[in-house]
Amino acid sequence: MTITTLENINTRLFLWINSGAGMHPSLDYVAIFFAEGGAYLLMALFIFSWFVVDERRRTTLLLAAEASIVGLLFNFIITLVYFHPRPFMMSIGHTLLPHGPETSFPSDHASLLFSASLYLLIFSRWVSMGVVLLFVAILTAWGRVYCGLHFPFDMLGSLVVAVFACLIIYRLRASLEPINRWVIRVL
Repeated sequence: MTITTLENINTRLFLWINSGAGMHPSLDYVAIFFAEGGAYLLMALFIFSWFVVDERRRTTLLLAAEASIVGLLFNFIITLVYFHPRPFMMSIGHTLLPHGPETSFPSDHASLLFSASLYLLIFSRWVSMGVVLLFVAILTAWGRVYCGLHFPFDMLGSLVVAVFACLIIYRLRASLEPINRWVIRVL
């Protein structure tokens, strides 16, 4: 496949997902809620969980947060070497939320949520929390595309970033243990 073919697929998928934007107020509301609020749901769930789980689970929460930080760091590095315009910068689709004209690939929101959810689900086997966050991550990714802020391949790129971020934190978990124990004691 050529880059042009991939761009065409990405654009077609975007237009299909974004096609209802602005025409269904209830669906618009749900999309906007997750597009803007997914990261806040993650933080709220982590803060609530911190106070009701044992030390082992707190360590897991810290490792998932560290995976998210690594994912965002990867995103930053990618944006230094690659720029892809957002849909509204190309005058395609319907935009439901204002956003600055910056690179769309990969999505910080999706990388943050996919990193945390995949770490919890796959690497720590905290299935209940991982599934809830994966659901929020998927809805956030969908919401950001539906609202006209991202292309579908931005979300796919974020998923790949998240997998690598999780692998790195999983490999470094023993090295991070003293820091995480200190954070748990302090908080």
